Amino acid sequence: MFKWNSISDQNRAESESAAPKRDRMRLALHYQSLLDSGQVSSRAELARFLGVSRARVTQVLKRLNQQSDCPESSVLPDRNGALHS
Repeated sequence: MFKWNSISDQNRAESESAAPKRDRMRLALHYQSLLDSGQVSSRAELARFLGVSRARVTQVLKRLNQQSDCPESSVLPDRNGALHS
């Protein structure tokens, strides 16, 4: 008996391992830094600048609020942008 989806399972595993790892907190910090630096003046302008929806900007920035609710897992960037706990 053949396992019909064995090739597709193997391809899926290869593509998932090749996908870049994204740091969600770093993305939120980047969004906030654009606002803080004055490069953009509002969340709406940030969304236009990045080519995403205003709702997406809000979702990403909410991670900063969620992070501040859990101080034991706080992550702070250093001068080079590397994150340290």
